Amino acid sequence: MTTDQASIEAVADRFFAAYSAADEDGIREVLALDFQGWTSSFGGRELTVDSLVEGAKWEADNVDMTLDEVRCHITDRGFVRQFVIRLTSAEGVAIEIPGCMVALVANGRITRFDEYLIAPTTGQE
Repeated sequence: MTTDQASIEAVADRFFAAYSAADEDGIREVLALDFQGWTSSFGGRELTVDSLVEGAKWEADNVDMTLDEVRCHITDRGFVRQFVIRLTSAEGVAIEIPGCMVALVANGRITRFDEYLIAPTTGQE
């Protein structure tokens, strides 16, 4: 792994650690000031630094979830991180949501990412 690849992977690790800890300062430090993002959740929506901070805080207060099966692939301009979100519903049902994030990194910060989540289905085996 080259130094550039290692630094990009470190950026990915810093973002996911800050987000999962609902660390507002950490999230803001790893995202570029002009960050732009998008997620497929909730029918697709644009993301900002502020909306990510608020989302991280809400999840920390309301959802017990973990990321599993994490794989990170470094690209020339960023990374693709694949994962499975595991959580339990209020009714005690285990839920798995596969997803991936395609991110661009410049100057040690994430400038853009697009997050793709596969919504879980219920009642199907």
